[in-house]
Amino acid sequence: MADKDKFEQKLTRMEEISKALSDPETGLQKAVDLYEEGMKLAKEVDDELSKIERRIEIVTSRPGESQDGVMTEEYK
Repeated sequence: MADKDKFEQKLTRMEEISKALSDPETGLQKAVDLYEEGMKLAKEVDDELSKIERRIEIVTSRPGESQDGVMTEEYK
């Protein structure tokens, strides 16, 4: 459950950053800092989604079955 909370928190923070970057009152230095933070969060979220996608591929395929040229292993 904690991982879900962290993931949701990252998505919420990315939304906040997006809104702040859209605000014309946000200064240049603040915008650069927010952009940097947003890009870091985007990479972390993308990495987590890739791991989840891989787990789903493993669970939904049969052991040893090739999927897109990748041999899968049984999920344990």
